Amino acid sequence: MIILVDIGNTNIVIGLAKDNKIIDTFRMSTDTSLTVDEYAGKLKGFGIDKNNIKGVAISSVVPQLDHVFENLFFKYYDKRALVVGAGIKSGLKLKIDNQKQLGADLLCDCVGAYEKYPGDLLVVDLGTATKLLAVNKNKEYLGGAIAPGIISSLNSLVASAAKLSSINLAIPPKTIETETTRCIQSGALVGHACMINGLLSKMKKELNSENIRVILTGGMSYIVKDLLDHEYLYEPNILLEGLLVIYNKNN
Repeated sequence: MIILVDIGNTNIVIGLAKDNKIIDTFRMSTDTSLTVDEYAGKLKGFGIDKNNIKGVAISSVVPQLDHVFENLFFKYYDKRALVVGAGIKSGLKLKIDNQKQLGADLLCDCVGAYEKYPGDLLVVDLGTATKLLAVNKNKEYLGGAIAPGIISSLNSLVASAAKLSSINLAIPPKTIETETTRCIQSGALVGHACMINGLLSKMKKELNSENIRVILTGGMSYIVKDLLDHEYLYEPNILLEGLLVIYNKNN
């Protein structure tokens, strides 16, 4: 099996792949204060047997944890992890100003999406940040847009307003609400979906293509997916699938 590690700002997702398919996933909170041994204990709790592991691939947007997980897999699993970074073989042509600035998560998203759905694509990934990414039928990554994520926006609002407290992530019955909590839910959640709808419309116009697929993914995508006006394909594991493709291309 191949261990796939997606280290995000909020969560770390571990995937297990066998015969080029994701067969299981595990999730834990990102904590930069934990040591190699402490994270190893968490993986052990998932029941991952090192004798069945062929290789490891890591996508990370938290530099403080890169060496932690590299050392973890070398110490406990006798494996040198492949870490997605500048110069890695991905199969995509990067048509952006500075390739070194491209996040590993964005690259994996687009590689996974194109591998599964070759053609003109818009990938929407809702996590700590909300990312909308464009790939064309010529296998070119064209760039995209990055906005504050749902949780980031809510936390910022609550921290800035003394009379507001944290709220549940639930879609309110109406857009025009009459109670403060539901008003915030309307603005934060329905408003976030409207932002995505608007950006998708503008991006589709810029791409000038009649056959653009929208791929929806990310840990927060389940909240707003029913509010989107655009047709989409829901692929919660597309980042891990892209990471697996990159692992295979580099081994």
